[in-house]
Amino acid sequence: MTGSIAAVLGQLERDVAGLFEIMDWAEEEIAAARRRHAVDADTLWHSFTLLVPRHELMSTEFVYRSHAVELLERVAAGEDTRPATAAEVCCVLAASSEVASLTSVAAGLYCRMWQRAFPEQPSFWDSADAYESLHGAQIDELETFTRRKAASTDRSLSEITCSGRHHGEDVDCRYAPVDSAGRLRSAS
Repeated sequence: MTGSIAAVLGQLERDVAGLFEIMDWAEEEIAAARRRHAVDADTLWHSFTLLVPRHELMSTEFVYRSHAVELLERVAAGEDTRPATAAEVCCVLAASSEVASLTSVAAGLYCRMWQRAFPEQPSFWDSADAYESLHGAQIDELETFTRRKAASTDRSLSEITCSGRHHGEDVDCRYAPVDSAGRLRSAS
C-alpha cells in the first residue's frame, strides 16, 4: 500500500511541477506581449485566464508558447479569442492522425498550421507547397471549419476588474477604480 501511495504522490508532484512550468511560460509570454503592445498592457496582464492549455501536447514548451502568443496577439488586436489557435489545430490533427490516416486536405492543413504555429521548428513535410497548390481552397475551408469546431466557446475576457495591484505591487491599471495614489479614476 505504501508503494502505491508513494507512486500517486510522485505523479502528483510531477503534475504540479508541470503546471507551474506552464504558468511560468504564460507569464513570460504575457510580459513579452505587454512590451510589444504597451497601449494594451493592462488588458494583456488580465488575459492570463485565456491561456489555459487544452491539449496534452501543450505540455511541450514550443506548442504552448505558440498557443499563448496567438491568443495574446488576438487580445491586443481586439479579435475573438474563442476559435482554435494554429497550435490547437495541430494538436487536433495530431490526435486524429493516431486514429486514422489524414486525407490530403487534412495533411495540407496540418502543414499550414505547423508552419504558422511553429516556424522555428523543423518541418516534417517536404510537400507543403504541393498541398497548397493542389488543395488550397479546400484547406481554407477545413481551416475555418476546424478552428470553429475546436473552439473554446468560453475563452473570452469577461468584464475586467482590478484591485490596482499586480503580483502584489501597486500599479496604475486602467481597470482599477483608483490609481496607485488612491485617487478615484474618472470614467473615461
